[in-house]
Amino acid sequence: MGKQAQILRREGILPGVVYGYKMEALPIQVDRRTFEHVYRRAGATTLIDLRIDAGAGSTKVFVHEVTRDPVHHTLTHVDFMAVNMSQPITADVAIVLIGEAPAVQAENGIVLQQLEALHVRALPDRLPANVEVDISGLTELGQALHVSDLHLPADVEVLADPDTEIVHIGAPRVVAEEAAEAGEAAEATEEASEAGEG
Repeated sequence: MGKQAQILRREGILPGVVYGYKMEALPIQVDRRTFEHVYRRAGATTLIDLRIDAGAGSTKVFVHEVTRDPVHHTLTHVDFMAVNMSQPITADVAIVLIGEAPAVQAENGIVLQQLEALHVRALPDRLPANVEVDISGLTELGQALHVSDLHLPADVEVLADPDTEIVHIGAPRVVAEEAAEAGEAAEATEEASEAGEG
């Protein structure tokens, strides 16, 4: 805590805490570089084997929260959450778009992702690291994919509204900008006209 934590951070050590299933909150410290390497691969929805004491067994945990320095964005603290492997948990799983939408080249469309993460429920070891959404079937402007279009394993329950839009193909920016400019020009003309009448 306090100055002690600051000293640890200067030495490349990351203060943290582990809590959750059958565990009281236990302050711990981990090598920051090691943690950063693991966290880049695991994220927040992949189980990690956390071994607290050398020679002891490991505990299955998720990275529940990380804290960063607001200026330098370096890690300053990590919370690990121990889980019951036989009990489902809920989590927000990142949505990753894959493939290329033909409408982007053929229609100059823009891929607009509306949903960044999917709320799901599953056993800890069945929780997906991410949800891949293939956009290669989007061939026309205005086409969209919704939560109901996803095909996830039967043991992963989707908690989001099926009608929620994940991604759609928007009209080209140029058209939108031209329309905005035309609207502004018409508005300016109208104001000038009103000023003249006054």
